[in-house]
Amino acid sequence: MRSYEVACVFHGDDVVFTRGKETVKSELAKLGAQIVGEEDLGQRNLAYPIKKETRGHYWIYSVQMDPIKAKQIEHALRLTSELLRVLVIKKDGK
Repeated sequence: MRSYEVACVFHGDDVVFTRGKETVKSELAKLGAQIVGEEDLGQRNLAYPIKKETRGHYWIYSVQMDPIKAKQIEHALRLTSELLRVLVIKKDGK
């Protein structure tokens, strides 16, 4: 298992954000990722509009998962309607 960070930008609306967090958690668990930690970076203005949104709520999940599953997880999360953007980043083991 390798350590990754899953950086998510959710819609700025609080109801959509809360629902989106739970959706992401269930997708990660369904594909075998183990959530080690979570970090809330709060709402921020976006550099440019994404899906007609100018603000997004940033949230980072620290996860342990099989390297083979990383692309599958990123693809599954991109299909989630509550997310504006998602990025799976491999953590440096040093």
